[in-house]
Amino acid sequence: MPLSPTATSATPPPSTPPATAAADDAARLRRANAALFVLGFVTFWLLYCVQPLLPLFDAEFGVGAARSALALSLATGAVAVAIAASVVVAAHVDRRRLMVAALALAALCNAAVAWVDHWGALLAARTAAGLCLGAVPAVAMAYVAELVPAARLGRSMGLYVAGTALGGMAGRVGVAFVVEAAGWRAAILGVSLIGLLGVGLIAWRLPRPASAPLPLPPDLRLHLRTAIRLLREPALRRLYACGALAAGLFVTTYNYAGFRLLGAPFALSPAQAGLIFGCYLCGVAASSVAGGLADRHGPRRVLTAGLGLTALGLLVSLPAWLPGFVVGLCLLTAGFFALHAVASATVSRQAGTDRRHATALYLLAYYIGSSVFGWLGGACWEAGGWLGVSAAVGAMVVIFGGLIRTMPRPASVIRS
Repeated sequence: MPLSPTATSATPPPSTPPATAAADDAARLRRANAALFVLGFVTFWLLYCVQPLLPLFDAEFGVGAARSALALSLATGAVAVAIAASVVVAAHVDRRRLMVAALALAALCNAAVAWVDHWGALLAARTAAGLCLGAVPAVAMAYVAELVPAARLGRSMGLYVAGTALGGMAGRVGVAFVVEAAGWRAAILGVSLIGLLGVGLIAWRLPRPASAPLPLPPDLRLHLRTAIRLLREPALRRLYACGALAAGLFVTTYNYAGFRLLGAPFALSPAQAGLIFGCYLCGVAASSVAGGLADRHGPRRVLTAGLGLTALGLLVSLPAWLPGFVVGLCLLTAGFFALHAVASATVSRQAGTDRRHATALYLLAYYIGSSVFGWLGGACWEAGGWLGVSAAVGAMVVIFGGLIRTMPRPASVIRS
């Protein structure tokens, strides 16, 4: 007997119980957080894995310290270019697919490094990998902001940043150990394979965005006008310069730390020299502490303290004494991570509703500084060894200090 209209209308539609919906949301958030950690890990694992290999590139290809640094500098420069492009399309593409595809291509380009016998081909492969990796940071930030509730956004971004720090450290240390056993080409292949496995995990665990991509705006010049307006703000210009200098002094230090450790008077093995990247753990701790201090005492004071710690570490590293060199790099690393964490957070705070563009400009300045200063530091190494590198880093510290002195004590918000 068919149901009567009355009976049909009285039947409630199926619905998800609140407890089940909450459990589903919690499970989705756990999946997202785990995938975001791996996302940050794989990105920096692939980007910085060549840093311990710069002395070996010099030995095999005969290119010198400055040109060997191009294996990293060209990749980070390409990241900067890709970030500038990705901020335009971040809200208008399937962000999950874009990040997965970009990381997979970056791993394949990185693997190509192991097969080339010409220095130019190696640089081309690293540049292509950097272009792919540059599609991730700005897109990841937009993805997190859409997927994660505002109340939990800080934790999710913290996991992504922690993944970048640990990925950068693990890639460097792992490569250094494999090099001693099987050579640098096998190390690069191993890094690329693990990167591809990480991409598979990301594709499996990363939830799909909550909404469909937006159509591209009819006038892309809007993005350019926004960027120009932000660059006209003196407070943001100072912060962008701080990001470039912070990245420059940090990458310059670590690019040529390996040259010093492998040579006289230390004469360490590649695996022993690679352990120096364990100093990154000091930075992971310092970045979270610095963020909390900046909330309580203001960014200007914390930037000053972080810069002082950086300068102290540079001075401690000068004598030809291995324990002092390690302690010096630990202090410098902690200082850098404090500078980077506070400067990037202050950019977001001061940019108001233009946070996405302002953050992309900061990242652009950061990677340009890493690329240019990291490369120029090679000339300082060739001219004066570690003393020459320290003089260059010291000059960056002094300029950074001048920028801090011109910052207003209360952080003002730039309104659209």
